[in-house]
Amino acid sequence: MTGRGVVVSLLSSVVFAVLTFVAAQLTMLTGSQVWGWRILLTVPGILILLAMSGRWFWFSGELKRVIAAPKKLLAYAFNVPMLASQMYLFGWAPQSGNTLALSMGYFLMPIVMVIVGRVVFKEKLSPLTLTATLIASAAVIFEMFRAGGLGWVTAYVALGYPIYFVLRRIFETDGVGAVTWEMALALPLAAFAATRNGGAEAATSSLPMIMLLLVLGFLSIVGLVTYVMAAKLLPYAVFGLLSYVEPVLVVFVAAFIGERIVGTEWITYIGIWLAIVVLTIDGIRAIMERRRWSVPAARPWRRRRPRKSKNERHSWMRLRRSKKTDQLIDPGAPDAKPLSLFGDDQPAPEN
Repeated sequence: MTGRGVVVSLLSSVVFAVLTFVAAQLTMLTGSQVWGWRILLTVPGILILLAMSGRWFWFSGELKRVIAAPKKLLAYAFNVPMLASQMYLFGWAPQSGNTLALSMGYFLMPIVMVIVGRVVFKEKLSPLTLTATLIASAAVIFEMFRAGGLGWVTAYVALGYPIYFVLRRIFETDGVGAVTWEMALALPLAAFAATRNGGAEAATSSLPMIMLLLVLGFLSIVGLVTYVMAAKLLPYAVFGLLSYVEPVLVVFVAAFIGERIVGTEWITYIGIWLAIVVLTIDGIRAIMERRRWSVPAARPWRRRRPRKSKNERHSWMRLRRSKKTDQLIDPGAPDAKPLSLFGDDQPAPEN
């Protein structure tokens, strides 16, 4: 499934990059209005998709798990506003000229997650991973001296998402159902943000505007679903490497809509990109070693049906073929009528 997972992951990255470009075209709406309409279009779309695909239990099952373990509400108390604000930045940044700062945050996020994994979950760091972390840290320190601090957009993305993912891992609130609930709980605020200050009139003012909003909702649904699918189909190392494709594409989108990297900013970006190259080399090395030494999995998640007792009647699993009469005989039911392999009125073929 790795080949299919790679395609799905690349599709997700392309979709989110295009979504950034579409958000930049909604000039008649403010950043908060774009966020509101995105939530209003995404949640019903995902619910319809779950219902049509027979996976509604992803959504309803998450509610049952929260009721059974109310402590999960602690994760939702933080994750709902965090996800809502991150989605807001994703729509606001292209309109305010902060697309490059947004992409920098997404470049730094995996490196921050490496540090969080080491501190919180006591995960071991390979020498190359440690080298990449030091290079990225040096680039961030340089940027703080150059600009007098790290931009708040970059810092919010790079630090906020790792906390979000840590809480999801600790409280086990992952999957499409949990993400849908996190967005659904933000629907009242999204409806207010989308319609205030003439947002409803601006959104329906022209056919191109309506089409852009529908495209925005469609891309949001496809991006979310393909992202979760890729996480399930791919090994963690491959999925982590492909997560860098999206911010690279976002940089191209930023250049396309007129944002530029100037002056000494190049030192910061080159440092971050160099760290990513080192992480990529380390990830490919780990994948190759795992593929070289690992034994093919026996699919332990597939439960085998227990064997039925031979004394239990009417089980086709115990029928055996008699060499003399070419009939199926049940050893556990000697009084049962033998079954001919060729029908009652058809004789057995002669050898």
